[in-house]
Amino acid sequence: MANRRSTRTTHSIGKTSSNRKAQQRKVHRVFQSDLLTALFGRSVGTLITRSALFVGAISLLTILAVGLLRPGAAPVVSSSPSSTSGAPVGLQVGDAAPNFTLTTLDGKQVSLSDFRGKPVMLNFWYTTCPGCLAEIPGMQRFYAAQQAAGKSFVILGVNSVDDAHTAQQFAQQEGMTYTLVLDDNQRVATLYNLTATPTSYFLDRQGIIRSMVVGPVDDATLRQKVAEISQT
Repeated sequence: MANRRSTRTTHSIGKTSSNRKAQQRKVHRVFQSDLLTALFGRSVGTLITRSALFVGAISLLTILAVGLLRPGAAPVVSSSPSSTSGAPVGLQVGDAAPNFTLTTLDGKQVSLSDFRGKPVMLNFWYTTCPGCLAEIPGMQRFYAAQQAAGKSFVILGVNSVDDAHTAQQFAQQEGMTYTLVLDDNQRVATLYNLTATPTSYFLDRQGIIRSMVVGPVDDATLRQKVAEISQT
């Protein structure tokens, strides 16, 4: 009799312990689905941690997707080893200037190649650059005189530092009427190996680099360089 009672008591205790473990497993398990449990874990703490990582990954993928689907937000640069004129693309005198596409202050896309057939001064600048402040008034006067005379001379000012509002406000204050574009990601500055500002490239009508000036361009130099690129 004693042995039977002891056996029953042992079985009872074993069943109680098993039931408690089963209940604990049920309480600790967040999801009934094995797949969701494998993905997010069994505990609330693991669920929160993995959910945060999942949301972060989705956010990163969304940002990358938006960047890829908005080609106008970043400049387009040319990777062609040669130009339509047959000259190699490069930064030396006699090379075809690397092409690119940037956005103007009023939101229009402009490519360097749009000005093929015209003499171009490609000028890198920004609003607080001392050399830029020195050369801009003379550049604007010369450009306005060329326009008044019916000349096709182009100044393309590339700003790799300022935002659109700052550049627009400065341009209005200085009365700048030539084309200004924003190089927000500095890809064009990198493409042209820009090491100092201002830097100006003078391109002939075929887009070939005929000279380069690092530092502010004075009136006499500007007239000379434009005369050289207007002859070809």
